Amino acid sequence: MIQPRAVLSLTLLLSALAQGEVAAVPVVQEDWPALLESTARPAMQGRLDEAEKQLRTLLARAPDSQPALQADILHRLQFVLLGRQQYAAASEAAAKALALRQQVYGDQHLKVAESQQAYARLLALNGQPALAEKLLLQALASRDVLAGSESLAVAESQQALGVLYQQLKQHDKAAEQLGRALVIRQKRLPADHADILYSQARLGASLQQLQHYDRAIALLQDALEGETRRGNADGLHAAIIQRELAYCHHYQRRFSEAEGHYQQALTLLALNLGSQHRAYATTLQALGWLYISSERETEGRAMLEQARTLLQQASQKPLQRQ
Repeated sequence: MIQPRAVLSLTLLLSALAQGEVAAVPVVQEDWPALLESTARPAMQGRLDEAEKQLRTLLARAPDSQPALQADILHRLQFVLLGRQQYAAASEAAAKALALRQQVYGDQHLKVAESQQAYARLLALNGQPALAEKLLLQALASRDVLAGSESLAVAESQQALGVLYQQLKQHDKAAEQLGRALVIRQKRLPADHADILYSQARLGASLQQLQHYDRAIALLQDALEGETRRGNADGLHAAIIQRELAYCHHYQRRFSEAEGHYQQALTLLALNLGSQHRAYATTLQALGWLYISSERETEGRAMLEQARTLLQQASQKPLQRQ
């Protein structure tokens, strides 16, 4: 039973609040940008399970009245899921992020283009290259209008298109897009920037497929020297470049040069991915065929058998840019 004195006190308090004589309890506002940024450290340190939990917690707390915030969380979450090779979940997060951003910003917006590109990458991985190409072309068109034809955003879209065309073995289209991306990046970025070296290596790989070996070797060698200057001579990207250089020399029957690059590639692949990885096995296989071509039949056959065994049990972890 409420005592009369308590009723009187409550009445006086409500009256004072109404007249502004007593300060109301402040509502604590969430610092969403800071909370979202706090998830970056575990992701960058490879603690992807922790990063995913943090992002899902933020997503559950994000109010429906802030769809742009929800989209930003989902956009970051899909990269974490991709890193954990949860492709279906990553695709779902990317699709939701894109839909929310289109709802908030419309079709012509840089954040929409960002989501289109991210989702396209996952569609390509999931065997939907036609839809991936469509989204990448839309992202490129938007960035061309909104950021400018010489912008780094446009170069990023051109690079993504080039990589997709490489996956589709359309190397003429790949070389065109990668070449355009490289020109912009060389204009806008400092020498030996990681993005320049990545574009050079990718373009070199397509030129190798098109049998433009001398141009490919020049680009690949320049990229490798750039990685060395950056202190990454023993990194995964250097391993990939060494392998592409080996292919170029191999197809030109420069067996001695090719062997050296294959051996360097194998050493670096083992260092970065382990000798059970599929990339290591396929490189070993290529070296085996080189030995056979250079009249080292016994050595080559033994290497091919070793590669065949490895391929039967090799790790499928995808090669990723580093």
